[in-house]
Amino acid sequence: MKSLSNNRELYEYLLFLSVELKKRKCDELSEAVTFASRQAAGNMITEFLGESRIALQRVLKEKVGVLSVQELDDLLDVLKQLNKTLDRR
Repeated sequence: MKSLSNNRELYEYLLFLSVELKKRKCDELSEAVTFASRQAAGNMITEFLGESRIALQRVLKEKVGVLSVQELDDLLDVLKQLNKTLDRR
């Protein structure tokens, strides 16, 4: 996955992941990712990034087996970017 250059790209990634999880009958995780994506509107950016990290860590912990190798690589890459960004704040 390429580096996310802005919060819009993170938002779009979260929406994509939420849809994929829903298709695979992982409704609770899909809802958690959707909740994180909704934090982009009207909240502090740190809250959006933090909720995104929490949701993605949960997906990694609970349902890594439902993700393809590429999807897992993308998720890990996004988490790495989020950690780097949040650790600088």
